[in-house]
Amino acid sequence: MKSSAAHHGSLRSYLGGFSASLLLTLASFGLVLYGPPLEPSLLFGTLAFLAILQIIVQIYFFLHVDTSSEQLWHLLPLLYTLLIVILLVGGTLWIMHNANLHMMSGMDP
Repeated sequence: MKSSAAHHGSLRSYLGGFSASLLLTLASFGLVLYGPPLEPSLLFGTLAFLAILQIIVQIYFFLHVDTSSEQLWHLLPLLYTLLIVILLVGGTLWIMHNANLHMMSGMDP
C-alpha cells in the first residue's frame, strides 16, 4: 500500500504544472491582445480550448487527480460536478435563447 505522501507531486512536477499554466495563460492573453484578426467564433473556440487545457493542467498537476484506481474516488465527484455545471450552463443558455426568441418574435420589421 502506498503512503499518502506518494500522491503529492515533486518540485519538478509543480514547476512543470506552473510553467504549463503560465504558458496557457500567456497564450490566451497574447491571442486576444496581439493575435491575428480572427472571426469572433473562431477566437471564442480557441480561447475555450485553451481554457479547457488550463483546467486539465490544474487538475492533473495541482490536484493530482488522474485515472488510476487509487484516484477513482476523487475523479467521480469531479465528473459529477462537471455534469452539474454542464446542465446548469446548458439549461441557462437554452432558457435565455428561448426567452429571447419568444420576446423578440414580434419585433420583425
